[in-house]
Amino acid sequence: MTKKEAAIKYLKKREQLKNSEVKLSFEAPAKIMNQFIDQAIQKLGQEIKVDGFRLGKVPRGILEQKVGQERILYEAAELAIKKIYVDAIIEENIAAIGEPKIDLEKVEEEKALKFSATVGILPEVNLKKNWKNKAIKVNQKYQGEKVKISSKEIDREVEFLANQRVKLITVNREAKKKDQVEIDFQVLVNNVPIENGTAKKHPLVLGENKFIPGFEDQLIGLKAGEKKDFELTFPKEYHVKHLAGKLVQFKVKINLVQDRQIPEINDEFAAGIGKFKTLEDLRKNIKEGIEHEKKHQQKDLWKKELLDAVVDESEFEVPNVLIENELESIMAELIQEVSQIGLTKEKYLEQIKKTEQELRSEWRKRVAPRRVRAALILKDLAEKNKLQPDSEEIEKQVNRTLQYYSSLGQVSEKIDIQRLYEMTKGTLTNEKVIDYLMKIK
Repeated sequence: MTKKEAAIKYLKKREQLKNSEVKLSFEAPAKIMNQFIDQAIQKLGQEIKVDGFRLGKVPRGILEQKVGQERILYEAAELAIKKIYVDAIIEENIAAIGEPKIDLEKVEEEKALKFSATVGILPEVNLKKNWKNKAIKVNQKYQGEKVKISSKEIDREVEFLANQRVKLITVNREAKKKDQVEIDFQVLVNNVPIENGTAKKHPLVLGENKFIPGFEDQLIGLKAGEKKDFELTFPKEYHVKHLAGKLVQFKVKINLVQDRQIPEINDEFAAGIGKFKTLEDLRKNIKEGIEHEKKHQQKDLWKKELLDAVVDESEFEVPNVLIENELESIMAELIQEVSQIGLTKEKYLEQIKKTEQELRSEWRKRVAPRRVRAALILKDLAEKNKLQPDSEEIEKQVNRTLQYYSSLGQVSEKIDIQRLYEMTKGTLTNEKVIDYLMKIK
């Protein structure tokens, strides 16, 4: 009997379940089970030391006395299940994903081995007949749309550059708008200091409204060395939820008052920024930069709307195992994002007043399934339209990534090159599919 014939013979039943899962029922005769019992005895004999016997030379009777017959039988069952299940998956060309859930009947000597394996499978991607028309509508919306840049946007960037080159002159007078002050402050609720509510030597430009409304107004008119206590109510939509809408006490001390001398915006200022002969040259360069950024943002919106339209026109079940994997990816992304603003996952959950389970439940309803659906659609379109990057493209991008890691001081030897190669291949493939979708007319 060939390997394929055996795999098919042991597979007695195949049932299609919901959510792209399949249940495979197996039965292997007693004589096949006996072969795996022999393998189990040999395996355990190599692992378990018995006085008076070399490893691998322990007789079955002695081994049974040492570990018990039940352990030998279930070790044999585990070996048999792995072999029979994997052979069936390969020979029957079942696109299984994730680990199977095994249900095993009682294992007995001289009896057939019966078990079932329930596993997720890659679904057949099905797009509705109208999907290309939906893609065309999105493309028509964005194709030829010009980016608009106003003089005010350029003015803001020029002013930002001027503010980066401001000179600070310490003065002995009352603070006024546009001054920079250095303050010590403490935040209290019901006269009790809040966690992380104390700061020393904190710089603040009066009039920029970086604090809650009214805070900076309270500091106008104060001199260096003066203190002031006052109360303010935090906005109802304040991002720190436990402070939103609450009356809070502040204790503030002014350490320094500094006059901010902003350079005059002219040709000389432009020359000091870079290789610009005139202020007009600088403004032209800024305009080009804003235009590039806006075009990039516009393309990102185009891609998102296009992919959303295609996902909306799809009809197929999403495997639970892929949804669960996607939930892990989303959580990892969240942890990275909140860490960049100095928060832990726990602190973030505390601020939004949700548990991790509640957050995952929300993602499971819509976000995770749509992301998985999008990934499967991109994979399917890539295969059907033969959209794959060549090895040279992949290697160039991998080398660029390695150079980037090197610039950050990371050792390339510690990077999993094969994993990086596969990730890069996947990213470039998706880009080719998106380009294909954007060209549909």
